Amino acid sequence: MNQQKSSSSTSLLPITPEIIRWSYDVFLSFRGEDVRKTFVDHLYVALQQKGINTFKDADKLEKGNFISLELTRAIEESRISLIIFSKNYANSRWCLNEVVKIMKCKNVKGQIVIPVFYDVDPSTVRKQKSSFEEVFNNYEDCFKVQKWRGALEEAANLSGWDLPNTSNAHEAIVIKLIVEDVMARLGSQRHTKNAENLVGIESRMQKVYKMLGMGSGGVRFVGILGMSGVGKTTLARVIYDNIRSHFEGSCFLHEVRDRSAKQGLEHLQAILLSEILVMKDVNINNLYEGVNMQIQRLQYKKVFLVLDDVDHVDQLDVLARKHEWFGHGSRVIITTKDKHLLVEHEVEKIYRMTTLNEDESLQLFKLYAFKKNRLMDEFRDVSAQIIRHCDGLPLALKVLGSFLYGRDLDEWTSEVERLEQIPEDGIVKKLELSFNRLNRIEQKILLDIVCFFIGKKKESVTRILESFNFSPVIGIKVLMEKSLITVSQGRILVHQLIQEMCWYIIRQEASDDPRRYSRLWLPDHISHVLAGDLGTEKIEGMSLNLSFAQEVNVSSAAFTQMSRLRFLSIQNKNVHQGPNFLPGELRWFNWHAYPSRSLPVSFQGEKLVGLKLKDSGIIQLWQGSKVLGKLKYINLSESRKLVRTPDFSGIPNLEKLDLEGCVNLVEINFSVRDLRRLVLLNLKNCRNLKTLPKIIQLENLEVLILSGCLKLKKLSIIKEEMNRLSQVYLEGTGLRELPESIENFSGVTLINLSNCKDLENLPSSIFRLKCLRTLDLSGCSRLEKLSDDLGLLVGLEELHCDDTAMRTMPSSISQLKNLKHLSLRGCKNGLGLQVWSSLILSRLFGKGHNSMGLVFPNLSGLCSLTKLDISDCNISDGRILTNLGFLPSLEEVNLGKNNFVDIPSASINGLSRLKVVELVGCKRLEIFPELPSSIEEVYADECTSLRSTGIDQLSKYPMLYRVSLTQCHQLVKNEPDVAIIDSLWNHMLKGLSMVDDKFSICIPGSEVPDWFMYKNLGPSLAVKLPKNWYTNKFMGFALCVVFDSFKEPSCMNHGYLKKIPGFQVMFKLVRHDGKTCLLFKSIGSVGSEECPDSGHTLLAYTSFDEFWSTYEKCVCNPNDWIQIEVCGTDANVAIKGWGMHLLYENDIINEELMIQNGTSQSGKMGLLHVIFDGSKYMKRKRHGHKSFSRLPPDDEPGYVNSFGETSNEDFDETLFGRGITVTVEAQQTVTFSMPK
Repeated sequence: MNQQKSSSSTSLLPITPEIIRWSYDVFLSFRGEDVRKTFVDHLYVALQQKGINTFKDADKLEKGNFISLELTRAIEESRISLIIFSKNYANSRWCLNEVVKIMKCKNVKGQIVIPVFYDVDPSTVRKQKSSFEEVFNNYEDCFKVQKWRGALEEAANLSGWDLPNTSNAHEAIVIKLIVEDVMARLGSQRHTKNAENLVGIESRMQKVYKMLGMGSGGVRFVGILGMSGVGKTTLARVIYDNIRSHFEGSCFLHEVRDRSAKQGLEHLQAILLSEILVMKDVNINNLYEGVNMQIQRLQYKKVFLVLDDVDHVDQLDVLARKHEWFGHGSRVIITTKDKHLLVEHEVEKIYRMTTLNEDESLQLFKLYAFKKNRLMDEFRDVSAQIIRHCDGLPLALKVLGSFLYGRDLDEWTSEVERLEQIPEDGIVKKLELSFNRLNRIEQKILLDIVCFFIGKKKESVTRILESFNFSPVIGIKVLMEKSLITVSQGRILVHQLIQEMCWYIIRQEASDDPRRYSRLWLPDHISHVLAGDLGTEKIEGMSLNLSFAQEVNVSSAAFTQMSRLRFLSIQNKNVHQGPNFLPGELRWFNWHAYPSRSLPVSFQGEKLVGLKLKDSGIIQLWQGSKVLGKLKYINLSESRKLVRTPDFSGIPNLEKLDLEGCVNLVEINFSVRDLRRLVLLNLKNCRNLKTLPKIIQLENLEVLILSGCLKLKKLSIIKEEMNRLSQVYLEGTGLRELPESIENFSGVTLINLSNCKDLENLPSSIFRLKCLRTLDLSGCSRLEKLSDDLGLLVGLEELHCDDTAMRTMPSSISQLKNLKHLSLRGCKNGLGLQVWSSLILSRLFGKGHNSMGLVFPNLSGLCSLTKLDISDCNISDGRILTNLGFLPSLEEVNLGKNNFVDIPSASINGLSRLKVVELVGCKRLEIFPELPSSIEEVYADECTSLRSTGIDQLSKYPMLYRVSLTQCHQLVKNEPDVAIIDSLWNHMLKGLSMVDDKFSICIPGSEVPDWFMYKNLGPSLAVKLPKNWYTNKFMGFALCVVFDSFKEPSCMNHGYLKKIPGFQVMFKLVRHDGKTCLLFKSIGSVGSEECPDSGHTLLAYTSFDEFWSTYEKCVCNPNDWIQIEVCGTDANVAIKGWGMHLLYENDIINEELMIQNGTSQSGKMGLLHVIFDGSKYMKRKRHGHKSFSRLPPDDEPGYVNSFGETSNEDFDETLFGRGITVTVEAQQTVTFSMPK
């Protein structure tokens, strides 16, 4: 029997008769004593990391002869059962009963069963021979024996995995293959939330999957065609959720028709690129630029794109014009109501979405009308009439079913009679019946949402609707219950049919005359009304939102006749004249770049609740005092002409005041102090603001922002306790002192005083803030000390004192048990070089006494500290660092830019959790310190005196994967030192993961080492591969890059360290026929803030696994590639030479370096390489290594999984790189750019 998974078992989407409520994706059946803590644990972790919900019983459950009710339920509620047969499996009646139950579920419920033969032959299980036979001899009197035998025989006949005969029994490889098998078999069975309500979705999904041709190559476009409300978007979304993980990038671009009209196609281009490339703030200035960017960034990338509700070919022309825009294996789904659009765009596969048949319609209707899949007899006939009226339209069935839920038969009959009055050709009109069942306020809420607030945050919409006295909390809830709106990720969404229904109602009420519409939402209508002074008393609201530049003329009397206007929102900078009249009914006024110097004199604003005039021309809102008792929100941010604020005494209910960026604001009216309901006060970057009211009593204030108020010298006296205040931002102000009354900020968790250059001391009362978690004093260059009361801040977690003038640290710092981050970078200006070193740091770390005989405690009490930065502190005696060893939680330490010659081994080698050590710029350091075995990254750049002493020990650290030693020229002055570097390189090749590909060494030098087989002077290297270069012992490519400098280094933060990110390189593999395959990636990293001053060499490694996982379908055999080329892609790096070496097992020497205390160490860089068996490419373990404890999970940053996708959306692409792949024809010019 072929134990590899058979072709029949790899169907992506097995059809099931109905959707079952599964609790688990996989159930694991195994003999605990044999495999629980080895194979099963590793398999369980691998499944979980892929998002596969797996049941594995605990040790305590496996007792007795009968499986528990919990296990029985778990088996029944699992989609797949994995049975791991081991030698002693049959010794357990528990296990035998499990397999009987599993096979029953297979036969009754269609459960998928995959046997895994761990250390037994399938025939042993099938025929109960060998160890199984011995056990069964003892069971002959048991009445269950025949059931057990039958279940074992049936299970052993299934296609599964024979581990001893698969991939040379390398467990990690087999586990990866099993996980891929499970993912393929799960397919569309892994339904999205509420999948049980997606009636009829299975059969439709199968047809679209067939059109997508997931197993085939090339790029394929598929259209989903159908009428509004038929479920095109729902179908596309379910497919998207199920298979998006099979691609390197994906994007579901919903509502293309509506969003392109309102936001512009450039905005949609930016969203598309942002989601696929996992980038923020993609800026596109015009459509031509957007198209070029898409081609450059996506033509080599396997992507999955859904363009939802496309209604014009222009949208496709700029979003997905040609197949060549996307990489090999990409798929694009387009949903639309217009078949001609798909034909015109030459979409080869079109699936016409049909309405639900009668049975499906009845099933869906019952779910909403009765909340269960059962129809009461007395409602049977009337239900049939309603279903016929809905004509299979899912949205109509949901809306009507929800409306009728809980009503009696007479009400149902009455509703059927009403349905008959609606025109048959008006689908939108059918939806109007749900609108008619809303009360007057609910109707107003729905019309407002549809016209103004679709896609807006529910919280913001609620706030605005409250200003209209609409009771929006209950109102929005009712609309959701009636299936008229939905809330997704906190934003309100409305189906297109509901929108059209609402617009239809508005048009009908006004006889299709925009001047008499109750709400205006279309730019053309609004522009026409405002320019011609055509408004009427019928208009209640308008929203003009133009993302593109379009000049709009506004008559000064435009709003004179709009006496009922309550909502006005204009988002357009190209309005050059403001109104001279605003209606008294206005509740919410939002005008971006409002052009007038003040509000109209006649505007009293008695009903105004929200005022947002961002980036306006306002100089002063109004003269004198106004009574605005309902006003809660004022936002005048970026109003650069604003000189003074109004009198706030008539605005007692103000909750938010945002004046950020009002650079000419000189003073705040003293009445602000009495705004007792104020929650937010934002005065950030009010650079000319000099004073605040002397006393404030804002008991409800939660956030206070005064950052960048350069001329603000004094903070107000806090008269009363402000226990709701949580965040205070005072960075970059001119404050010289803080008032003692700051202790009234009793609930504050964050105080940011960074870069307050004139601040000389802190009041003692600040240390009585028990809730304070973060205190940032960085850049307070005149701050010389902290009070010994610092220890009272028992909740403090972060303390930043960088670049201060502190002369000492208080003894009480050791009492901060919760402190996690402590940064003292650049604290060197208080005393001289030698005095600081011997006096301050020795006191800080408790190493001896200073010349005055004063004793300072150490930091040993900081048991939670994970990050410590004491770089650039003029430390000249490394002995004072000894007590670093008493920080048990420390993970990262930065000792850079200090002046010690050596560091005692006792200082840091006992830090069992330390991962990163940074010694950048320690120019006097001669001896490298001994490090703990947990170390992963070492940055010792610019250590110009560093000798090889200690460096030779780096090869003993099993987790180490990155070393940067740029500008350490002493290291390479003699042959023994070079040999040490070679030894370290060999160690990293042996011990660290070739799947991860992150490891590198960067050292001084301008020559490619002699052992590199291929070399070239210049920015690129082309290697003609020898015949049959690929063998079973091939591992990957060792690379050497010789570079002089970074022309414009772009440093990035890495913890407390700034570093230059890795080199962006391109690999090109050339086939016999001239066709090429490209792979882009980032290699190495430099831990230096400065450009290297002379030649340097980077040694890095690229495993062949990454190439093959991307291109295994492009060639039958790796030896089909006859040439490999590599070059840099970053113009800012001056590359002078390249080296490449084809690495085989025999090239790795001194394997004993990896053996410590008789235990094999696998390390961060894994122990995998690959073999080619003539038909299938497989990864396997290197000889002599059995531990896989450090193999990276599939979701680690930068790991490319079997589908070619890079997991973990939040990983730093500039640091680890993100592969972009493409196949192009020979002689074709390739244009590319790397992701930012």
